[in-house]
Amino acid sequence: MEMSEQLIWEFFNQGRMVASLSFIGSIIAIWLALRTANMSGENPDTNLFGKILSTVFGLIIVAGTWQSFGIAANGWAIAANNITALGVDNMSNPEFAQGFIDFVGTTEPSGMPSIMGMAFLLTITIMIIGLIWGPRGK
Repeated sequence: MEMSEQLIWEFFNQGRMVASLSFIGSIIAIWLALRTANMSGENPDTNLFGKILSTVFGLIIVAGTWQSFGIAANGWAIAANNITALGVDNMSNPEFAQGFIDFVGTTEPSGMPSIMGMAFLLTITIMIIGLIWGPRGK
């Protein structure tokens, strides 16, 4: 394995470790946002300012998670771009390298999460807003 190829895979895997830690942090922050939304919505003493503050907090958490999902997706595109720049035929396993590029589907970083990530964050947003502003049954 050539040194350049080894560096591509090492940087890619380091990025995946960072992305996984960011994902764990995002899940904890989402849990906190949902907990805050639930408490704001079920407490009859919560005033309008408290509900607005809880909503803003939840939306900031969703926006930060969107950003971290996008950064994680960029790591895949950057690795595919580096493989393309090095040349698929120069890789120790050209079939695997081409399969990786095909799986990623792009060599251009976009900063956007995957479709599943977007659906997840849309669901979380609806849950946060619904918990704060939705009607409560007795």
